[in-house]
Amino acid sequence: MFPVILRLAPGSLQNVIFLLTAILAGGLLYLLFRKNRQGKSKKQPIEGLDNERSVRIMKKILSAYIKRSDGRVIYSAEVAGKKTSGSADAILVGYFGILVLVGCDLRGELYANDKDEYLTQIYKKERARYESPVIRVLNAQKAVNELLRQKKVYRVSVESAVVFTGKKAVPNVPGSLNSYNPKTLKKALRSGRFLDDKGVDTDAAAEALLGWR
Repeated sequence: MFPVILRLAPGSLQNVIFLLTAILAGGLLYLLFRKNRQGKSKKQPIEGLDNERSVRIMKKILSAYIKRSDGRVIYSAEVAGKKTSGSADAILVGYFGILVLVGCDLRGELYANDKDEYLTQIYKKERARYESPVIRVLNAQKAVNELLRQKKVYRVSVESAVVFTGKKAVPNVPGSLNSYNPKTLKKALRSGRFLDDKGVDTDAAAEALLGWR
C-alpha cells in the first residue's frame, strides 16, 4: 500500500476553504430557519388565549334559553370525580339533561379530533398548535358523568360540544363530535332535543356539580 498524496493546484486551497465556508454558512442559515418555524408552531395552552369573547357570546345565548325553558348554567366550571377531572366554559343543566360547552375563539382553518391532544390552526399561511378544546370538553364530559354517578343522580343524559366563535373560523372536526358556531348553537337550543322534558331534576344535577368540592 502506498500513501495517496493529493497535490492541489495553486489557488485551489482557497477555493476549498471558500466552499467549506459557504456550506457551513448555509447549514447555519437552515438551522436558524427551522428554529424560527418551530418557534411559530410551538404549542400554546388554550387557557392562555383570550377566550372571554367565547364566554360572553355563550352567556348571551344560554341566558336566552334559560328565560324560555328554565334550567341552570354553571360558568367556568371545574369538575372532578375520583378518577377523572376537567374544566368547561359553561355547563347547561336543563330538563333535557346536561350540555357541557367549551369555547374556541380562534380564526382560520382549525383541525382537531378526539385523538390528538392539540388543535392545529392555519391562519394567514402561519401554522400554530394549541391545546385541543375537543379533548378538553370530552374530559369535562367524562368528569360530569362520573360525578353524577358518585352523587347518585341517575338517568341524566350528558353531551358535550365545542363552540367556535372566532371570526372566519373554519372548523374541521369529525362529524361524530358535536360542534357549533354562535348561530347554530342558538338554533339548536330553540328546537329538537334541548326542548324535550325528560324529567331531569335540574337543581339536584346542578348541586351535584357545584358541590363536588
